[in-house]
Amino acid sequence: MEGIRDIQPAEIEQRKERVRRAWQYRSVDHIPLNFFLDDFSTYTLKEQCLSGEAQFEVNLGSIDRLLRLLPDDYIPAARVWPGYITIATMFGLQVHWSDDPNQPPGVAEHPIRDMEQVYDLKIPNRSSGLMSFNLRWLKFFAEHLPEAISLTGIDLGGPINTAKDLLDTNLLYTAFYDSPEAYHHLLDLAAQVQIRCYEDIVTAVGGIDRLTCIDFGPAWAPEGRKGFVSDDVCASYSPQVFQAFSRPYNSKILKHWPGGRIHNCGPHPSLQLYLDHEPPLNGLNCSYRYTRAELPRIKQAFEGRGIVEFMFDNGESLEEILEGYEEIADSLTPDVVGIPIVWLTDSWSDDAIRELYHGLLDTSARYARDMRWRRES
Repeated sequence: MEGIRDIQPAEIEQRKERVRRAWQYRSVDHIPLNFFLDDFSTYTLKEQCLSGEAQFEVNLGSIDRLLRLLPDDYIPAARVWPGYITIATMFGLQVHWSDDPNQPPGVAEHPIRDMEQVYDLKIPNRSSGLMSFNLRWLKFFAEHLPEAISLTGIDLGGPINTAKDLLDTNLLYTAFYDSPEAYHHLLDLAAQVQIRCYEDIVTAVGGIDRLTCIDFGPAWAPEGRKGFVSDDVCASYSPQVFQAFSRPYNSKILKHWPGGRIHNCGPHPSLQLYLDHEPPLNGLNCSYRYTRAELPRIKQAFEGRGIVEFMFDNGESLEEILEGYEEIADSLTPDVVGIPIVWLTDSWSDDAIRELYHGLLDTSARYARDMRWRRES
């Protein structure tokens, strides 16, 4: 483990400062680059989800490899990931696994088929469902990894994502119009549960600054900007619904951890509303594949005030990632900071990772030179 053994906290701090400045629209030598490595060569996704020991082993190997291969930018982060369904299991839903051991788990059923049922829901015990697993292994990771290695929070989704797991699929959309009061009751309850989960996550790792952010994002967020809410469902409903049902309950969470990012893979019908939460957000975390068509709208909505993290997380090739980031730079310069997050797998060779890094670095340096940065005070 030469990479982890030789980790230099002062060097990691320099990389963090580049991220701080980019988020503030202050000049940097190049736009920050982010990498995360998934490795399924020894354990399947299912085996990792079910075993904290396996996750710790895989995180160690992946972090060490990237520290050895990447000469700059990489801010190491370890992730405890039991699937997307933690809060659903806290409400008693059963986990469903498909026959494919590398397919993420889902819920076995959506139990609410009448909105009156939401009034019977109770706030679950703090360590119910998968939360006991999450907290135990977050604490273990925090105690057994160098402090220079950050931890991600747990992938909790957002209040609407919890509704997606609990509600019958048709009800998820029709209840916006047919049962708005019951829907608001459910979302308020989901937000309360999520806030309690984040409080316990922060405690388990020893403090908010050990986290990249409060949720799953592996890209390090600056201090005081650790908020993170997921709202993938908003890709499928109107801005009016987002304003009435998503934003108030996302904001309820963000009042505890101001700033940060909203996640939606894409598309983005409510793009223009993302940053204007209460308190305001600093940016969007999304999938390049499902967002690239919206680059002109992003330039208009985020100009000079919001960063966008583009995840290359759909098995893109080296050439596709380099071309994609060039498209992002060409489309958003000089008005919007676009940061790539590359999700690598064990199929990538060392040479390919190095080639990818240097190719992205060339584009990010040009991107930074052409940006319209704020004046230094």
